[in-house]
Amino acid sequence: MRIGKKQATANRSNGIDGGIALILVMLAMIVLSLLAAAIVFTARADILASYNYKLSTQDDYLAKAGVQEALNWFRSARYQAVSQAQAPTYYNVTATGSIYTLYSSASSPVKCISSSPGCPSPNNAVQLIGIPETGSTNYPSITNVGGAAVATAFASDLVNARLTGDASDSGTFSINAVLLNYQTLNSGTPPDVAPIAVETWLITSRATWTGGSGSSAAVATAEEQAVVQPLYFPSYGHALYGYCSVTMQGSAGVCTDAFNSALGAYGGGNVTVASGQCDSETATNVISADAGVGANGGVTLGSNVVVSGNVSIGTTPTAGCTASGFTGNTSSVLGQVLNGPHVDPTPPPTFPTGFPTGAPGYTLSGSGATQTLPLGASADPSFGYPGTSPPYSTWTEPCMSGQTCDGTKDHPYLIDSIRLQNNSAKLSLVGSSSSRDPVYYDIDSFQQNGGLLVVTGYVVLNVRSSFSISGSGISNGVTSDISPEYVKINYAGTSGISLGGSGAVSALIDAPNASVTLGGGGSHGYMVGAIKANNIVVQGGYPVHFDVQLNRAGGSVGVLVTTGYSRSKY
Repeated sequence: MRIGKKQATANRSNGIDGGIALILVMLAMIVLSLLAAAIVFTARADILASYNYKLSTQDDYLAKAGVQEALNWFRSARYQAVSQAQAPTYYNVTATGSIYTLYSSASSPVKCISSSPGCPSPNNAVQLIGIPETGSTNYPSITNVGGAAVATAFASDLVNARLTGDASDSGTFSINAVLLNYQTLNSGTPPDVAPIAVETWLITSRATWTGGSGSSAAVATAEEQAVVQPLYFPSYGHALYGYCSVTMQGSAGVCTDAFNSALGAYGGGNVTVASGQCDSETATNVISADAGVGANGGVTLGSNVVVSGNVSIGTTPTAGCTASGFTGNTSSVLGQVLNGPHVDPTPPPTFPTGFPTGAPGYTLSGSGATQTLPLGASADPSFGYPGTSPPYSTWTEPCMSGQTCDGTKDHPYLIDSIRLQNNSAKLSLVGSSSSRDPVYYDIDSFQQNGGLLVVTGYVVLNVRSSFSISGSGISNGVTSDISPEYVKINYAGTSGISLGGSGAVSALIDAPNASVTLGGGGSHGYMVGAIKANNIVVQGGYPVHFDVQLNRAGGSVGVLVTTGYSRSKY
């Protein structure tokens, strides 16, 4: 049979079309196969990623739990810090010197210097090590309150410790802790204080997720680090603090600055520097910082005022206080204006029943009039203090009938009134040679219109109804006439305290129910120390010089808290 040309052409065309269709089908199948494989691979990768993320998250939280467990351990009785008395024996520390002789570490990390009995590796970092192959524990051989060695307790509690959620969810963590900083501070309100160790630790938590509670195989590993330390709130952390308000206004010379009494007197002993000015660049031991001002309610600064530090506004004002926030120019503040914690007023002093009925009073109004209290005592601070020779019982104490008065906290000297009314009059109050054991005087009213109050040693003056100084002020101290820690004035009254004229006052003043007015600086008027009162007004060129040693003199110490955090890739 003969096939025509047209038919042959059609057959060839159908064959070509069929071949192209087959190729397209095969290509489509390949693409679909690849898509299916990609979907399967992606799904499997997502499953694996989710599983790895789950393990990573579990392990990360396990490491975080290790940090928290370590924090709890340092807060517990299982741990014991090196005490104030032990510090110079075990650690490389420097002493702050008088008045409190506290300690600070001389290096970071802190080094243990004691070998017998002491640290296993003297002159090396103080550390508690639980993570394998990262070093060895080097901690003083001291025991906790339960009688166990601290290093032994650490190894028992924080090395390969296991946390278990259920039979399938479990892991272990181990802890390293390195002591970055050590210092001692006074806890309490001066003078009722006791030294306490304040430490900064670097905690490293390495966690190993094992899955099963009985397994030791590492499924995932993570590492977290945290810096932990307690917060310390000084009793006198500001040059001026108002439980309601602080107002500073008037001429130049209304200012705050600071000095360090451990290094000597303000201005290097040149008291003229302390009159009518702050922060003299030519004076030694003058600091243009750290002399902050604060209030629970509000702080108001005039145009000529200088605050050498921060201005702190409490988070909540004292009940009944209408002052609020900061008013003034921030250029008057050499630090920052910031929010701070609310400061609770210090409880006012209490007095014996019937006081001051029957208590003696002392008025010095004649030219050259002098008086020393207690009667018969020597104004020389070397005389001693309660409990030492000569005994107080041999003196005629200012007291009320039916009371025992020996100058101790429980039996203070009782005085109706003190009046200094002549420029040459001088009253000496005999104090203690110990900052932790001062001599106490309960006084109903104190008025100085002239003359000088001389305090030899450490005293606490509890004043009940009125207090004012406009004469030559207070000269105090065993070896220096401007160390504020020697005189603590607690005022229970509600009428205002006035410090002015040429009254140079070196003291700590706490008047929770009253206003304190500082003004009219005159030729010698200034305040050295710190004041806490319901309201404080500074005016008339009356400078305030804050002793930075007060930041350590007393306060409250909180529990260890986390102040820094990081995660290591591991």
